[in-house]
Amino acid sequence: MRLLTLCISATLLSCVSAKKSCVMPKSKSGGDDTPGIVKAISQCGNDSSFWFSAHQTYNLYTPLNLSNLGNVEFLFESNITIPKNVTEVQAIVNDTSVYPGHWITIKGSNIVFKGSGRGGEGWFLAHGEEWWATGNQIARPHWFSFNGNDLQIMNLNILNPVAWVFSIGGTNIHMKNLVLDARSTNGFPFNTDGVDCSASNVLIENFDVANGDDVINVSPPAQNVTLRNVRAQGSHGISVSCSAGSGGNYLFENIEISDSLFGARFKGVLGTTCNISDVTWKNMVIKNSSYPIHFIENYVDQEQPVTGDPSVAAYAKDFTYENIVGTSSNVLEDGSCISDPCWSFTTGQSPEKAIYLLCNNAEHCKDFHFKGIDLKTPGGKPAGEECIGLNGVTGMGITCTNGTIIPER
Repeated sequence: MRLLTLCISATLLSCVSAKKSCVMPKSKSGGDDTPGIVKAISQCGNDSSFWFSAHQTYNLYTPLNLSNLGNVEFLFESNITIPKNVTEVQAIVNDTSVYPGHWITIKGSNIVFKGSGRGGEGWFLAHGEEWWATGNQIARPHWFSFNGNDLQIMNLNILNPVAWVFSIGGTNIHMKNLVLDARSTNGFPFNTDGVDCSASNVLIENFDVANGDDVINVSPPAQNVTLRNVRAQGSHGISVSCSAGSGGNYLFENIEISDSLFGARFKGVLGTTCNISDVTWKNMVIKNSSYPIHFIENYVDQEQPVTGDPSVAAYAKDFTYENIVGTSSNVLEDGSCISDPCWSFTTGQSPEKAIYLLCNNAEHCKDFHFKGIDLKTPGGKPAGEECIGLNGVTGMGITCTNGTIIPER
């Protein structure tokens, strides 16, 4: 028995002290390791460290659902895989007695969930290529659900997730050193969102992403969320969405995005209202993006019918876009476009434009600020903007004219 102590950063004011060290069992027959893991964790109990041995691949052929955890560590020196067979996974996802909504569900307090940090191990494998090649979007598994207080999630490598990766709820959460690789050469990786965050007091840093949807989507009731030091490729941007409730104090900074559909993105949901405030996108390089800065209040999922009153919109206040440089794209859609018009079609869209501010009216978009914006067309000319609802508003840092982006004097 050994004593392990690992403290979270001072901002989270928490410390995990793991008193017992338990090695997770591996099936000798190559079968499902989940039952043995669940049993071992139950026997070891809280105040423990759960080790997944190096040079192994653990088979989570059924979901791992753990709750009421306290003061524990999960340490992955191994790789983790779910079944490769699509039909087998669909049957599990459709069985609510087995599948709680995510393949790995973690609930509790004072939890560390940590990969090896080495390139060849600590990978979570979901075999999304088996789904993308056929465009299969039926009964897809979501990867992780974390909900609790004082959580650390670090050094995780995610390869070919079928769809949504992290769902984060709770408070005092630190995520760092994450790799999400959902690149596809055969089919589009639909809905491979990185992080869906409704938690508060969150820091996410050092995130490398190649995927087919949002790098992150933050939404109420989330408060006090910071994302920094991100490199992303092929994504749907750094997103905030608001369909109900209130949230705010979000900072996104030091971000590089290339070959993306969106960059700095806000989406209010069609026919709903909410309150969102104090949101900043700062120090961003956005290259070859269809919509580098995109703000709309009438977003609707392409898989859902268009309903609701489009005059009902989110209330957005104190939005800041600072030191954002890059280029728009000649292509105004990606492989997620399966309708005509495309779900991402935006009023006034053009490769010559880089900012889209589509507000219900000035009352719904208060105290917007732009500083250090240098966005160009694919040909290198100063890019233009599309503006609705803010014509004549001063003090934003740009003039809303539906023309070339003009800094205010």
